[in-house]
Amino acid sequence: MRRPPRTLMIASVVVIALAACAVALTAVLLSVARQPRVDLAAPLLIYPVAQHVPAACTADILGFAGPEPSCYQVVEDGIEVKRVSSVDVQALPDGTYGVVLHLLSGDRGEFEELTAKASGKQLVLVVAGRVVTAPTVDAPIKGGRVMLTGQFTEPDADRLAFELTGK
Repeated sequence: MRRPPRTLMIASVVVIALAACAVALTAVLLSVARQPRVDLAAPLLIYPVAQHVPAACTADILGFAGPEPSCYQVVEDGIEVKRVSSVDVQALPDGTYGVVLHLLSGDRGEFEELTAKASGKQLVLVVAGRVVTAPTVDAPIKGGRVMLTGQFTEPDADRLAFELTGK
């Protein structure tokens, strides 16, 4: 029995490998395309807080005015989020409510790096130039699931979700 030429065997293996890669790439692209998206009414800016002072912000510092007369001075390496996969208000075991933002895959890595640097410190979440909330980061946040808690009632959590998304 005659054996097929060696180049034919190599070509067959290469074609099969390329076909397998194409199938895998198609599956990845389809899963990303199917990921739900919520466009935010205004970009959500997230910055690490360098200092929180009980006075108005001055023009010479990078900062945002808090809801009370205060200034959240921030460092420049923040991120901007324009859309998320979902925003949910969730009941917590202690009877309070939290807001969960699910980041899209493109923002997850930057957010994880940001929270790794800010672990144990505050972040400021700013929408349309206004501080919406300034949570403390307990630990680096992986996977893009951001849980905002703080003894919120359900109406408080609904209001926070609306302020973050405009929806």
